[in-house]
Amino acid sequence: MTAGPDLARLDLASFSERLAARTPTPGGGSVAAYLVAAGAGLVAMAFRFTSGPKYAAVEGAMGERASALEEIRVRAIELVDADSSSYDAVTAAYGLPKTTDAEKVRRTAAVQRALIGALEVPLETMGKAVAALRIAAAGAPDINKNLASDCATGSWCLWSAAEGAALNVKINAASLADRGLAEMRLAECERILREASALAESARTSAARHLP
Repeated sequence: MTAGPDLARLDLASFSERLAARTPTPGGGSVAAYLVAAGAGLVAMAFRFTSGPKYAAVEGAMGERASALEEIRVRAIELVDADSSSYDAVTAAYGLPKTTDAEKVRRTAAVQRALIGALEVPLETMGKAVAALRIAAAGAPDINKNLASDCATGSWCLWSAAEGAALNVKINAASLADRGLAEMRLAECERILREASALAESARTSAARHLP
């Protein structure tokens, strides 16, 4: 069964059933993308509630941050399907005939192209996760204290998304014939992971100050 471009339209119960099914997709990459959407949405909600007379000094900035997070959320939902589609392309490439030398050459080239796609999508997911974490960390110190737990939870969703997507980058990079490209992407992956970890801890610590 192919995931197809319809995962984002599923309800949560159906999506979880698709995850549990004995099919290659959707998998961890799609879940990582969904965690970006969930985390960005949750932090945006917390920022939107940081409004009113008590928060007049920061309300404008919080609104701008919420809008930026909404853009990330929308793209992350698209990445849920994009990740599954990219892995389906890898599966299809490995299924190409390899009887003759010419077929073997075409199959190898197709596999390598598909692997690059399957690597680039989770790398974009990581980029969206860290972009959302930058916003979360910037706004967390001024959060409405009643939404502090939501901001912290959203931040950890974003951190988990970066960690999960990184695993997909690494596993696909391991099979790339172009080792120069693989090493470049792995270095970028590690840089994003370090930043994501620091930002998530910063957001969590700031939000925790408002908790009992």
